[in-house]
Amino acid sequence: MERLLVKRFGPLGEGIQKRLELATLEQLDYWSDRILDASTIDAVFEEH
Repeated sequence: MERLLVKRFGPLGEGIQKRLELATLEQLDYWSDRILDASTIDAVFEEH
């Protein structure tokens, strides 16, 4: 997932990297689905 985020949005900040490291598989799946539709990296991680 980190590679896809970098490819789409550029270098990741420490906060995003830490969030990925601590994420559950469910969170990673949810965020992965949002990468293609999100206009910003923050939108990927917004909670709905």
